[in-house]
Amino acid sequence: MKQILACLLLLVFAASAAHAERRVALVIGNSGYANVAELKNPYNDAKGMSDKLTDLGFDVVTGLDLSLRDMRQTVREFIKKLDNADLALFFYAGHGIQVNGENYLVPVDAELSTHLDLDFEALPANLVLNAMEQSTKVNLVFLDACRNNPFTENLARSMGTRSSAVGRGLAKIGSGVGSLVSFATQPGNVALDGDGENSPFTTALIKHLGTPGQDITRDLVMVRRDVLEATKGQQVPWDNSSLTGEVILKQLEMVQPAEPEKPTINPQIELTYWDSIKSGESIAYFETYLTRYPEGQFADIAKIRIDELKSRSEAEAARNAKPDTSAEIAFWQSIQNATRPEMYETYLEQYPDGIYAKLARLNISSLQQQAEAAATAAAAAKAAKAADASNSTSPAQEITVAALPQQETVSTEPAPAIVPSTSSRSLSPEELATAMQTELNRLGCSVGRVDGDWGNRSRQALRTFSREAGVDLASLDPDPSILDRLKQSTGRVCPLTCGRNQELKNGKCIAVRQETPSKSNEKSNSTKTAQSSGACPADPTASSRRLVSFNYRQITAVATHPCGRQVICNKPQSNVHPFKCFWK
Repeated sequence: MKQILACLLLLVFAASAAHAERRVALVIGNSGYANVAELKNPYNDAKGMSDKLTDLGFDVVTGLDLSLRDMRQTVREFIKKLDNADLALFFYAGHGIQVNGENYLVPVDAELSTHLDLDFEALPANLVLNAMEQSTKVNLVFLDACRNNPFTENLARSMGTRSSAVGRGLAKIGSGVGSLVSFATQPGNVALDGDGENSPFTTALIKHLGTPGQDITRDLVMVRRDVLEATKGQQVPWDNSSLTGEVILKQLEMVQPAEPEKPTINPQIELTYWDSIKSGESIAYFETYLTRYPEGQFADIAKIRIDELKSRSEAEAARNAKPDTSAEIAFWQSIQNATRPEMYETYLEQYPDGIYAKLARLNISSLQQQAEAAATAAAAAKAAKAADASNSTSPAQEITVAALPQQETVSTEPAPAIVPSTSSRSLSPEELATAMQTELNRLGCSVGRVDGDWGNRSRQALRTFSREAGVDLASLDPDPSILDRLKQSTGRVCPLTCGRNQELKNGKCIAVRQETPSKSNEKSNSTKTAQSSGACPADPTASSRRLVSFNYRQITAVATHPCGRQVICNKPQSNVHPFKCFWK
């Protein structure tokens, strides 16, 4: 009883929802014309369409055999009903005529002797169409007014040379958005009145319009098929649509199917079935049980078993998908303390994206830095040993005491703060001191022998670098950031300073050849030197600016002052400070 009541309520709700839409319709049929032969079917066509639309829930305004006055009054009544309407429909059967592309609906009292009578004796079709499109979002128009029209002959004769403006049938009508206009036949053609009670077009409309659950455009396809068959292909209904969605004049009735009776469950059979699968390891067993017994006494247990088996399957799949890294770990453990970069490069070739790939690259970089530092230290030690050996030669020979290759001068503008590289941070204190001593010697800031002992001479060399390069250092002790700063500097930074009994010649300190003066000339030379020294200016830099010149590779120049003394001028690496000169 409850199920029957629910179905009835559902049907009532569906019916009320289908008819909640407000629909209005205008139906006009003109058959009994006073001044031309009477038409047989338009009167019947209008009555049949009025009954059909009433059954479809339309509020219908019907007019039969109307004069011009009655037609206008009927149209005015229909237009009043358009306010707040959701769907509007207009059906006309009778004589229609087109002149200059405009369609006119002909009332039963029209004479239309001349073309001037059109505006006074006929109703423009656009009068109805424009009113519908201005008031309603969805509009349907059906015109069964394309019959062979005797009024066209009178109008053609009265228009003379302009008789071509009077066309056969009706002209094509443009529709606004949300409108559909349907003709009994294509524009410019004549429709048949038919031999039955209704015309072929109206007969098909009454039959197919409002097919349950079917869109209006599909209804018109079925209408077109019936008319083609009835007229043996002589008449083809035509429509012009700008609808933006489906228009279903009659909804399908929704009837809820009766629920099938649930089969009676035998508890003993269910228990036997459960005993046979409860120890199973396949999800399919328990899913089959739930399909057969969705509300069975073991349904909850079956769902739990399904979740357990799914979790176990996913965990096993994850284990199988995880790569075995035991071989890679064993490989790394065998080389992790290696002192040759080739060992780590071999690891990277086999495991480019391995667990220890980043660490291997860091070790390679560190070993390369250590090798470079050791090579530089060895070269510096070799050079220092050669210099010590040269100092022990006879002073009478011209020997190169100290020299560094001339290098291009580069800018030593203050650089932004440098974050110590990973390789610098990984050096031990002794390795860091050795690397800094090597770099200072390379830049001309001599620390003497490279031995990793950071003493006063090393600090003095770093202080000279700071002054000449224009770099502010927070400390004079070994530091990774200072090492990176030294590595970034190129060319000679600290000026070459020659020792006693040495002179600067072509960028080298050369031992001066000493000659023992004779006693007879000793007094004369001392007197000349004293006299010359007394005549030289006190500031050698200011008085020697025009005497010396430097090329782009030269940092030291020697010239003889007019006063008789030689002057030595040094050009610093920084172009900001001018060169300085000293008396020899």
